[in-house]
Amino acid sequence: MASWATKGIAVCAALLGALAVAPPSSRSQTAALEDFGGSWQFTRSARDTRSLEDGIDHVADQLNLFIREIARGEMRRRIQPEGRVRFRIESETRVAISIDEWGPLSFDLGSAPRRVRGSEGDDIRAGLSFRQGRIYQREVHDQGHRTNVFSLSPDATHMTMSATIGSNQLPDEIRYRLTYRRLR
Repeated sequence: MASWATKGIAVCAALLGALAVAPPSSRSQTAALEDFGGSWQFTRSARDTRSLEDGIDHVADQLNLFIREIARGEMRRRIQPEGRVRFRIESETRVAISIDEWGPLSFDLGSAPRRVRGSEGDDIRAGLSFRQGRIYQREVHDQGHRTNVFSLSPDATHMTMSATIGSNQLPDEIRYRLTYRRLR
């Protein structure tokens, strides 16, 4: 009988030890959301520049031969990498965002997009949501839309922004990725 008790204690101790060193199976929304808090600076890497150029070229190459190069130049002029992004986590359901000189604007996560003044001074509908460890920023303009998906590196020192820009004047969406480093 003592051997069963000893084995039982050993098994319990092993299970408790495994639980103590095992990574948590999921993080709370607040903890993961808080990891985004602070300022982020565009790294200006060659890979990011190429990603933006490839996204524009992919769409421009689908345009009519006579307007292709004019459109490519116009897209490159208008779509500039965002230099600085800042998130201020106000609560587990409310976040303020600033991108370069635009903002800060506070949004209730997951609520319907609301009318705000866009970075170009135009009226847009915008909103934020947080799903699966990523912040989604959605903008809807009169002539198109933009979605930015922000995700963090495992050590939370770098952030990736995956952008998708669409317009009824383009044959496809422009997609690119930019990398940011956390500012201390």
